[in-house]
Amino acid sequence: MGEDFNKAAGLPKDFKIHKSTLDEIERAAENDPIVLVHKEYLGVDKYYTNIDMAETIRQYYNLFSNALSQSFPNDKTSFSEADINSMPKGYSVSGFYNGYGIFKHPDSVRNDDISIKFLADYSDAFISNVYKTQEQFNEASDIIFDSGGLIKGIKPETFGLSLEEIKNVSKGEDCEFKPDMSVYPQNEDGSYSKEALFMSFLKSQGGRILYSHNTTFDPKVASYNRAMAKESFSGPGIDIDNIMTGKSDFKSFFRYWAERGIAEGELYMYENNIPKESALGNWALDAEIKQALANGWKAKPSTINSYADSIMDRLNNLLGQTRV
Repeated sequence: MGEDFNKAAGLPKDFKIHKSTLDEIERAAENDPIVLVHKEYLGVDKYYTNIDMAETIRQYYNLFSNALSQSFPNDKTSFSEADINSMPKGYSVSGFYNGYGIFKHPDSVRNDDISIKFLADYSDAFISNVYKTQEQFNEASDIIFDSGGLIKGIKPETFGLSLEEIKNVSKGEDCEFKPDMSVYPQNEDGSYSKEALFMSFLKSQGGRILYSHNTTFDPKVASYNRAMAKESFSGPGIDIDNIMTGKSDFKSFFRYWAERGIAEGELYMYENNIPKESALGNWALDAEIKQALANGWKAKPSTINSYADSIMDRLNNLLGQTRV
């Protein structure tokens, strides 16, 4: 692509993104399994009538650059295997919107458009946590699971910035984003270009189309999406920023949902001093928990409070190590 596209997409002048990559983004978007079902149901050949590729690339590149800047200067353009292996194990993102729940855009008009188009908006997204070790990465995942999925904003992602992922960018199912990496060859010294890393980043995000007012759909698709948006909702969740600033009280929030069935299995094990490690593949324990719930078991209020406190202790410890 030329300078005009780079300028529109916010890319450096000398950044080389190949047209085949943009074609592949469109191909993957039109062949997404859910999109294929909708196209067949609605009787349309094309889901999108226009895709604002520059805006999609701009949003992705800003987040990609933000991730790389945690480890390297912004003007670094080639990366050795040692460079890549030295990078963090993962990152978490704040400031993105999908139109629902805690991920609503503050501009109601824009939010309505986001929700109707069912496209994520990364225009304000940024790296909020850096997980330098595998232990930190795993702990973030565990906290999300142990909280019943209620804590949002700490989900760890690799962003495709591991050596294994970079080497396998072109592999995958037919419906997946698989850019032609022959146009982003390794350098003579075996290092990888910034463009190659960006392709792996795009791969990790599925090469999905991101929100733009200028991205449009077949009229039948637009009408269908508008109807579906009225029926869509997101599950319960509390944003990490609101927890840490005191705007939201996790303990009260968790207690409310725990009383309605969230994290029942975890609370049962906690109340009965059963280590989490013993649950993996333990069918007898699984049957025991199901039977207890069927018999009307409910966690004690003191158990719920203590469990929520333990989650917060772990969360504070993790954020103290990883918050940007």
